Amino acid sequence: MKNIFSRKTFLILMALCAIAFLYFGAKGTYTAYESIVHGTAHTDVSQIHLLINGNELGSQAVIDNQIILDTITWTSTHTREGKISPGSTGYFTFELDPTGSEVAILYDIEFIDKVMDDDKIITFTNITSDRTLVRTDESTYSGIISLADIGNNQKTHITVSFEFDGDEDIIGDAIPNQVYEDLFEVNFHAVQYQGETLTPYTG
Repeated sequence: MKNIFSRKTFLILMALCAIAFLYFGAKGTYTAYESIVHGTAHTDVSQIHLLINGNELGSQAVIDNQIILDTITWTSTHTREGKISPGSTGYFTFELDPTGSEVAILYDIEFIDKVMDDDKIITFTNITSDRTLVRTDESTYSGIISLADIGNNQKTHITVSFEFDGDEDIIGDAIPNQVYEDLFEVNFHAVQYQGETLTPYTG
């Protein structure tokens, strides 16, 4: 009888151990599951960093800005000094500086002149750059700033030549102090470059 009691006791103890093992094992698994369910993941979005003529456009994933220039250069050989008349020509330049950008950049620059908007009085005659610039739409030019360019501190310089098509003389010296919207408009858009191909406009 003593042996039977000992055997029963042993079996009971084993059963209790098994139950305890299953209980705590299941609880540990549930706790691990709970920690996974309630955990949070945080990933920083890579940012574009870009200056135009030294002016900060922002540090964000997408950049949209209207470019406001503070100076243009006029050539008016047939007009009194300080005056600009129909037929006067000129140019302006701007520099794109991507120093500090975390990603390669694809940018579009839209040039709105008298050809695109009758309310403007400037007609753009030439747009050039010291780096590859592709005309991708009727009034849009696009370029790419690679990570290698950023790493090598490469800056992009764009020069835009134009002709004044207005009906009346204007005072050239006053133009840098006024808003350029009456003359022309330059809109800028930039996103992270992800291998897109720039297709030349053929219209």
